[in-house]
Amino acid sequence: MNNGYVDSHTHAYMLPVRDLELMSLASINDVVLCSFVPVASHAETLIDHFTELDTVHRSRLADLGFNVYIFVGIHPRCIPSEWRKVMPVIELYLEAGKAVGIGEIGLENASSLELEVLREQLRLVREYDVPAIIHVPMNNRVEIVGKILSLAAEIGLDAGRLVVDHTSHDTIDIVNEAGAIPGLSVKPGLLTPEKVAENVDKYADGLLNSDCASLTNTDPLAVPKTVKYLKKAGIEKSIVERLAYRNAHRVLGKP
Repeated sequence: MNNGYVDSHTHAYMLPVRDLELMSLASINDVVLCSFVPVASHAETLIDHFTELDTVHRSRLADLGFNVYIFVGIHPRCIPSEWRKVMPVIELYLEAGKAVGIGEIGLENASSLELEVLREQLRLVREYDVPAIIHVPMNNRVEIVGKILSLAAEIGLDAGRLVVDHTSHDTIDIVNEAGAIPGLSVKPGLLTPEKVAENVDKYADGLLNSDCASLTNTDPLAVPKTVKYLKKAGIEKSIVERLAYRNAHRVLGKP
């Protein structure tokens, strides 16, 4: 396996240099940065966060050898009161090529506000024909995924543009049946390398990721550790390559 790995969902801008160096040494070449701030009462908070991703962390990670792919969006856990001010900024980032997709977006409690914000962002996904990274919470997961997929269908969005992240045994079937892409977060409470191997046929179209951040119990080396386990478990080489980088390259538009 000559290609480096892709970590398809990170908040690596939160990580110290030591963790980033370990990721690079473990053959992670491509890193997706998903926008998220714990508190965003004001639209300007998110707008400044997008600027920080583009002007500070893109070069910071590039200096460490990573190819950086930025996704910008309004996370359901940090919707500012004047969230509509953020929408044209998301469009500007897509038009300028500063962002390659919209994310992390989705639902947490499926409130009317969350649904409205998600609907408007999915319309941009359709209009700009870009991928979206979708957040799924830890509770009511099947119901929430169903609402997200129904909303996408309602506005005429191809489910194949959606990376439904934090997919696990409870949601993998509904994601696959809809033709969406499973985002495979290897982290406590969701997936382990062992669980990926046990149901690898169901997960074969997915994108491995760590969802690494300083605020949560995550492992920035989750992707290479999973790849190592899959190889040791005798999983077919072509499937391991798909999970490690090929599927992600397709979504990110990388040759």
